[in-house]
Amino acid sequence: MKRTLLLLGLLALSACGKKAPAPPASAATPTPAPAASAATPPGSTEAISPSTAPTEVGTASATAPVNVEAPAQVNLDPKEIENQRVKEEVLKRIDLMPDLTPQDKDKLYVQVDRARAMGKVITIPFPSGRIKLDSASADALGEKLGLEQVHKLTDDPTVVFVVLGFADKKGDPKQNQEISLARANAVMEVLENRFHLLNVMHAVGMGSSEMFDAQNFDKNRVVEVWAVLP
Repeated sequence: MKRTLLLLGLLALSACGKKAPAPPASAATPTPAPAASAATPPGSTEAISPSTAPTEVGTASATAPVNVEAPAQVNLDPKEIENQRVKEEVLKRIDLMPDLTPQDKDKLYVQVDRARAMGKVITIPFPSGRIKLDSASADALGEKLGLEQVHKLTDDPTVVFVVLGFADKKGDPKQNQEISLARANAVMEVLENRFHLLNVMHAVGMGSSEMFDAQNFDKNRVVEVWAVLP
Protein backbone atom coordinates (compact mmCIF):
# COMPACT_ATOMS: atom_id res chain seq x y z
CA MET A 1 0.00 0.00 0.00
CA LYS A 2 2.79 2.38 0.92
CA ARG A 3 4.54 1.52 -2.37
CA THR A 4 1.35 2.36 -4.33
CA LEU A 5 1.00 5.78 -2.64
CA LEU A 6 4.65 6.51 -3.25
CA LEU A 7 4.28 5.76 -6.97
CA LEU A 8 1.17 7.96 -7.21
CA GLY A 9 3.03 10.83 -5.53
CA LEU A 10 5.96 10.52 -7.93
CA LEU A 11 3.61 10.54 -10.93
CA ALA A 12 1.88 13.69 -9.62
CA LEU A 13 5.19 15.46 -9.13
CA SER A 14 6.29 14.49 -12.64
CA ALA A 15 3.08 15.89 -14.15
CA CYS A 16 3.50 19.20 -12.30
CA GLY A 17 7.05 19.59 -13.61
CA LYS A 18 5.93 19.35 -17.24
CA LYS A 19 3.34 22.17 -17.01
CA ALA A 20 4.63 25.55 -18.39
CA PRO A 21 4.11 28.47 -16.04
CA ALA A 22 1.77 31.25 -17.20
CA PRO A 23 3.68 34.34 -18.44
CA PRO A 24 3.46 37.50 -16.32
CA ALA A 25 1.03 40.17 -17.47
CA SER A 26 3.86 42.57 -18.43
CA ALA A 27 5.34 39.99 -20.80
CA ALA A 28 2.16 39.51 -22.80
CA THR A 29 2.64 39.88 -26.55
CA PRO A 30 1.49 43.40 -27.60
CA THR A 31 -1.24 43.78 -30.18
CA PRO A 32 0.40 44.82 -33.48
CA ALA A 33 -0.44 48.34 -34.71
CA PRO A 34 -2.43 48.53 -37.95
CA ALA A 35 -0.24 48.89 -41.00
CA ALA A 36 0.01 52.37 -42.55
CA SER A 37 -1.93 52.84 -45.74
CA ALA A 38 0.25 52.58 -48.84
CA ALA A 39 -1.73 55.43 -50.40
CA THR A 40 -0.53 58.02 -47.86
CA PRO A 41 3.10 57.28 -46.89
CA PRO A 42 4.67 59.28 -44.06
CA GLY A 43 5.43 62.87 -45.08
CA SER A 44 3.11 62.85 -48.09
CA THR A 45 0.19 65.18 -48.66
CA GLU A 46 -3.17 64.48 -50.09
CA ALA A 47 -3.51 65.08 -53.81
CA ILE A 48 -5.62 68.05 -54.87
CA SER A 49 -8.72 66.90 -56.64
CA PRO A 50 -9.13 68.11 -60.25
CA SER A 51 -12.20 70.13 -59.28
CA THR A 52 -10.20 72.26 -56.84
CA ALA A 53 -6.77 72.25 -58.51
CA PRO A 54 -5.50 75.75 -59.29
CA THR A 55 -5.28 76.76 -62.91
CA GLU A 56 -3.35 80.02 -63.08
CA VAL A 57 -2.53 80.39 -59.39
CA GLY A 58 -0.35 77.98 -57.43
CA THR A 59 2.98 76.26 -57.69
CA ALA A 60 3.64 75.32 -61.28
CA SER A 61 5.41 72.15 -62.25
CA ALA A 62 8.85 72.28 -63.81
CA THR A 63 8.71 73.69 -67.30
CA ALA A 64 11.09 74.39 -70.11
CA PRO A 65 12.70 77.84 -70.21
CA VAL A 66 10.49 80.47 -71.77
CA ASN A 67 11.33 81.94 -75.15
CA VAL A 68 11.36 85.74 -74.92
CA GLU A 69 10.77 87.14 -78.40
CA ALA A 70 11.32 90.41 -80.22
CA PRO A 71 10.47 91.04 -83.88
CA ALA A 72 13.34 91.62 -86.26
CA GLN A 73 11.59 94.88 -87.16
CA VAL A 74 9.08 96.60 -84.89
CA ASN A 75 5.91 97.35 -86.83
CA LEU A 76 4.70 100.75 -85.61
CA ASP A 77 2.09 101.26 -88.32
CA PRO A 78 -1.13 102.36 -86.54
CA LYS A 79 -3.17 101.00 -89.46
CA GLU A 80 -1.79 97.47 -89.10
CA ILE A 81 -4.60 95.07 -88.11
CA GLU A 82 -2.97 93.64 -84.96
CA ASN A 83 -1.99 97.11 -83.77
CA GLN A 84 -5.54 98.34 -84.21
CA ARG A 85 -6.97 95.33 -82.38
CA VAL A 86 -4.64 95.70 -79.40
CA LYS A 87 -5.23 99.44 -79.29
CA GLU A 88 -8.97 98.87 -78.99
CA GLU A 89 -8.49 96.28 -76.22
CA VAL A 90 -6.15 98.57 -74.27
CA LEU A 91 -8.57 101.48 -74.47
CA LYS A 92 -11.33 99.25 -73.02
CA ARG A 93 -9.20 98.34 -70.02
CA ILE A 94 -7.69 101.69 -69.09
CA ASP A 95 -10.72 102.52 -66.94
CA LEU A 96 -10.15 99.28 -64.98
CA MET A 97 -6.58 100.14 -64.00
CA PRO A 98 -6.58 100.34 -60.17
CA ASP A 99 -3.39 102.33 -59.65
CA LEU A 100 -4.15 105.35 -61.82
CA THR A 101 -6.01 108.50 -60.86
CA PRO A 102 -8.81 109.62 -63.16
CA GLN A 103 -6.51 112.31 -64.53
CA ASP A 104 -3.77 109.77 -65.32
CA LYS A 105 -6.31 107.45 -66.92
CA ASP A 106 -7.49 110.26 -69.17
CA LYS A 107 -3.90 111.10 -70.10
CA LEU A 108 -3.04 107.48 -70.94
CA TYR A 109 -6.25 107.09 -72.92
CA VAL A 110 -5.36 110.10 -75.04
CA GLN A 111 -1.78 108.85 -75.51
CA VAL A 112 -2.98 105.50 -76.81
CA ASP A 113 -5.98 106.78 -78.74
CA ARG A 114 -4.06 109.51 -80.57
CA ALA A 115 -0.75 107.68 -80.95
CA ARG A 116 0.97 108.45 -84.23
CA ALA A 117 2.64 105.05 -84.01
CA MET A 118 2.23 101.94 -81.88
CA GLY A 119 3.71 98.47 -82.05
CA LYS A 120 4.69 95.34 -80.15
CA VAL A 121 8.32 95.31 -79.03
CA ILE A 122 8.84 92.24 -76.81
CA THR A 123 6.80 89.16 -75.83
CA ILE A 124 7.49 87.26 -72.60
CA PRO A 125 5.65 83.91 -72.14
CA PHE A 126 4.73 82.78 -68.64
CA PRO A 127 4.32 79.18 -67.42
CA SER A 128 0.98 78.33 -65.84
CA GLY A 129 0.80 79.54 -62.27
CA ARG A 130 3.68 82.00 -62.52
CA ILE A 131 3.37 85.76 -62.03
CA LYS A 132 7.05 86.62 -61.58
CA LEU A 133 10.00 86.50 -63.95
CA ASP A 134 12.66 83.93 -63.13
CA SER A 135 16.30 84.91 -63.56
CA ALA A 136 16.66 83.19 -66.94
CA SER A 137 13.64 85.04 -68.35
CA ALA A 138 14.90 88.36 -66.96
CA ASP A 139 18.28 87.73 -68.60
CA ALA A 140 16.56 86.95 -71.91
CA LEU A 141 14.52 90.15 -71.59
CA GLY A 142 17.75 92.11 -71.10
CA GLU A 143 19.21 90.59 -74.27
CA LYS A 144 16.18 91.74 -76.28
CA LEU A 145 16.50 95.24 -74.86
CA GLY A 146 19.99 95.37 -76.34
CA LEU A 147 18.77 94.74 -79.89
CA GLU A 148 19.10 97.76 -82.17
CA GLN A 149 15.42 97.90 -83.12
CA VAL A 150 14.45 97.87 -79.44
CA HIS A 151 17.22 100.08 -78.09
CA LYS A 152 16.37 102.96 -80.40
CA LEU A 153 12.88 103.02 -78.82
CA THR A 154 14.03 102.77 -75.20
CA ASP A 155 16.61 105.47 -75.94
CA ASP A 156 13.86 107.89 -77.00
CA PRO A 157 12.42 109.57 -73.88
CA THR A 158 9.20 110.51 -75.70
CA VAL A 159 8.24 106.85 -76.23
CA VAL A 160 5.71 105.50 -73.73
CA PHE A 161 5.75 101.76 -73.03
CA VAL A 162 2.50 99.99 -72.27
CA VAL A 163 3.09 96.60 -70.64
CA LEU A 164 0.17 94.27 -71.30
CA GLY A 165 -0.40 91.20 -69.12
CA PHE A 166 -2.54 88.28 -70.24
CA ALA A 167 -3.92 85.11 -68.61
CA ASP A 168 -5.54 82.09 -70.22
CA LYS A 169 -9.30 81.55 -70.02
CA LYS A 170 -9.17 78.76 -67.44
CA GLY A 171 -10.44 79.56 -63.97
CA ASP A 172 -12.22 82.57 -62.55
CA PRO A 173 -12.21 85.65 -64.84
CA LYS A 174 -11.79 88.06 -61.91
CA GLN A 175 -8.82 86.10 -60.61
CA ASN A 176 -7.31 85.96 -64.09
CA GLN A 177 -7.66 89.74 -64.35
CA GLU A 178 -5.56 90.05 -61.19
CA ILE A 179 -3.02 87.53 -62.50
CA SER A 180 -2.64 89.36 -65.80
CA LEU A 181 -2.03 92.66 -64.00
CA ALA A 182 0.46 91.03 -61.61
CA ARG A 183 2.43 89.70 -64.58
CA ALA A 184 2.47 93.08 -66.28
CA ASN A 185 3.64 94.75 -63.05
CA ALA A 186 6.37 92.14 -62.59
CA VAL A 187 7.81 92.83 -66.04
CA MET A 188 7.55 96.58 -65.57
CA GLU A 189 9.41 96.34 -62.24
CA VAL A 190 12.25 94.43 -63.93
CA LEU A 191 12.42 97.04 -66.71
CA GLU A 192 12.60 99.85 -64.15
CA ASN A 193 14.70 98.37 -61.36
CA ARG A 194 17.08 96.03 -63.16
CA PHE A 195 17.44 97.64 -66.57
CA HIS A 196 16.76 101.21 -65.47
CA LEU A 197 14.42 102.24 -68.27
CA LEU A 198 13.50 105.88 -67.75
CA ASN A 199 10.59 105.97 -70.19
CA VAL A 200 7.06 106.44 -68.92
CA MET A 201 5.55 102.96 -68.48
CA HIS A 202 2.10 101.67 -67.63
CA ALA A 203 1.08 98.11 -66.69
CA VAL A 204 -2.32 97.05 -68.02
CA GLY A 205 -4.01 93.78 -67.02
CA MET A 206 -5.81 92.40 -70.05
CA GLY A 207 -7.43 89.53 -68.13
CA SER A 208 -8.47 86.19 -69.60
CA SER A 209 -7.59 85.91 -73.25
CA GLU A 210 -7.80 83.72 -76.29
CA MET A 211 -6.51 86.45 -78.59
CA PHE A 212 -3.43 84.49 -79.50
CA ASP A 213 -4.78 80.94 -79.88
CA ALA A 214 -8.23 79.74 -78.83
CA GLN A 215 -7.05 76.12 -78.80
CA ASN A 216 -3.70 76.52 -77.02
CA PHE A 217 -3.87 77.98 -73.50
CA ASP A 218 -0.09 78.30 -73.28
CA LYS A 219 0.05 80.97 -75.95
CA ASN A 220 -2.33 83.19 -73.99
CA ARG A 221 -0.16 83.39 -70.85
CA VAL A 222 2.15 86.21 -71.89
CA VAL A 223 3.24 89.75 -71.24
CA GLU A 224 3.73 92.07 -74.21
CA VAL A 225 5.66 95.31 -74.16
CA TRP A 226 4.22 97.84 -76.62
CA ALA A 227 5.78 101.12 -77.69
CA VAL A 228 3.44 104.09 -78.03
CA LEU A 229 4.68 107.18 -79.85
CA PRO A 230 2.46 110.14 -78.87
